[in-house]
Amino acid sequence: MRQVKASNVPVIPEDCLLIPLFPLGALMPGEQMPLRIFEPRYKQMLDDCVLGNGMFGILPENPDSGRIRGWLSPSSFGCIAEISNLHEIGSNLHLMAIGITRFELLEVLEPALDAEDFGDAFPSVDELIEDFIDDIPDGKLYLRGVVRPIPPPSGSIEGERWNRLLVEWSQHIVSVASTFGGIELEQLDILEQLSSTFGNPTPDALFSAASSVVQDLDLQMTVLSTDKLDEIADVIETSIRNAQARLRFIGQMIEDTSIFEEE
Repeated sequence: MRQVKASNVPVIPEDCLLIPLFPLGALMPGEQMPLRIFEPRYKQMLDDCVLGNGMFGILPENPDSGRIRGWLSPSSFGCIAEISNLHEIGSNLHLMAIGITRFELLEVLEPALDAEDFGDAFPSVDELIEDFIDDIPDGKLYLRGVVRPIPPPSGSIEGERWNRLLVEWSQHIVSVASTFGGIELEQLDILEQLSSTFGNPTPDALFSAASSVVQDLDLQMTVLSTDKLDEIADVIETSIRNAQARLRFIGQMIEDTSIFEEE
């Protein structure tokens, strides 16, 4: 991933797009993410999106990649999002971002200004633009990226494997409810709900499942980059088992603490 000055807009290859970037978190194709926009840089981004094709890129930040003019660098893979239900409440903009297509980030265009902490008193977009418009007339307050869309993953998941995954997931949900809420759920009821929600193991179903259980950044990058459906299933299974291991550890700590308090 190459970093480019705000004044040097690159030539865009035919199979790529230049889109605004919103380093926020992992968005999967088909997922809906509610957003509240209050920073000037992202208000400008939304204005540009509405005037353009309505799309921008959502991707996780990568704290290990340093900073770009004071902002945390984005990760290498993300998801193109389209804007739905954009409306204004007070000084904030609200919208639903809908994941469309995964992408690889090839180049990052710097914002025109360094990051600055304004506290709760944000200047207007126009006031900030005045600080750079003479030197960088094509500059933006937000990051932009040259991205290459990634086709949907290929392959298939056997029904038996998918069912085992849902069973394991339902067992974990039951354990979480019992450990943290003291709630006893019926595992078969949870399994039925999961089966109804996710249906057959299509790419959309696996992306939806991944958005619910995959928290690790490296594993999210695998889901957003792989061309194989079974690798996404691998990541989901790994994430469920990692969560189960953490839950067992927490449960043991709770049990040990209870014994200690009784003594």
